[in-house]
Amino acid sequence: MVLHRLARSRSAWAPLLESRPHARQFHASSISRLHEVPNLSYKEQFEARGVPGLLDQPAYDVAWRQNMEHLVERLNKATMNTDFEQSSTKQLILQFARNPQYAPVFAAASMAHNTHFFFDGLGVGIDSEKLEAFPTLEKALIASFGNIDTLWRIMLSKASAMTGPGFVWLVQATKRSTSSIGNNTPEFRLLVTYNAGTPYAEAGVRQQGADLSTSEGYNGSAGSFGPTSTRERATPKLPPGTELITPVLCVSTWEHAYLRQYGVGGKQQYLINWWKAINWGAVDQKMIKPSDKPNGKFVEK
Repeated sequence: MVLHRLARSRSAWAPLLESRPHARQFHASSISRLHEVPNLSYKEQFEARGVPGLLDQPAYDVAWRQNMEHLVERLNKATMNTDFEQSSTKQLILQFARNPQYAPVFAAASMAHNTHFFFDGLGVGIDSEKLEAFPTLEKALIASFGNIDTLWRIMLSKASAMTGPGFVWLVQATKRSTSSIGNNTPEFRLLVTYNAGTPYAEAGVRQQGADLSTSEGYNGSAGSFGPTSTRERATPKLPPGTELITPVLCVSTWEHAYLRQYGVGGKQQYLINWWKAINWGAVDQKMIKPSDKPNGKFVEK
């Protein structure tokens, strides 16, 4: 399962391109494309019937295939003939989040990454995908939110209240000095990002609503300073009071995700149906568990 890597070299994809008609069509151009739309776990089922209970096939085609092909096309054009054309989307996000000169690269990479993350968390409604099948995850969520119903209500409320497009994320705190629920229990929070914003704290100023893509730091005879100056962009640091997190689930509030099937006033029903379509197995795989690290410490992988 590919979560953070959309970039692939042409040589690595060559065997697949010979056997996948859709991939051949997507690459049928004289332009070298080193990023490609990633496969989903239920690619064949989704392409044939859509996402069960959430998106019919035409709506899925718009929200996933057409949208992702457009984003990957933008990303390839933005990185063509540069040193970054083989970088993963997450690498591009972290590298250019604080650099307004590369705002188009950041926006395309972040949107592709977020959209893939959203669809990667969807399932086909089988019992093995239900939350009850993952007791460690369920217990941790209950410890963080009180009960699953509270998590559902808060997450959907946040998504419903958003007046613009973006994503609502369920994230796990992976590095913190203290924990109110114990060092051996994963702690989860909710996070909202707007437009092409990223949940990764390492991306600094692009994490949430502050978008400095059109701002410039001061560059004068006295030197350069400011959050977008060359010196600041080259300094890898977290914003004050920020902790590292691991996203495990997100829902898209972009209109193209629901408008075709649910209409202008259908966002609430779309969100309700999304909760029922979650593949909790995919969430569990992204979760960092005590057994993943020695001494049961929750630190970033």
